Amino acid sequence: MSNISPIGRPNPALLGRSDRANSSQASPAVAPRGQDQVELSPRAQLLSKIAQLPEIRQDLVDRVRSEIDSGSYDTPEKVDALMDNLLEDLA
Repeated sequence: MSNISPIGRPNPALLGRSDRANSSQASPAVAPRGQDQVELSPRAQLLSKIAQLPEIRQDLVDRVRSEIDSGSYDTPEKVDALMDNLLEDLA
């Protein structure tokens, strides 16, 4: 049998006292437990945001690739719009 008592009130039998001997005394104060805390690394936070992004639209990717290859996609306005959308998704 294990000598480890469950979390909570101490087990009087394991402390060498019976309930009868302990009943006339006030129960001992149990120290409050601290709160658990989780910290995520910046890398884990970024991966979490990436996982929440929508599915890849392959038809759009293929169309944009063909426009880039033909030279019709690379305009300053489209690049600015792309960067704005990317930054919004990651924010």
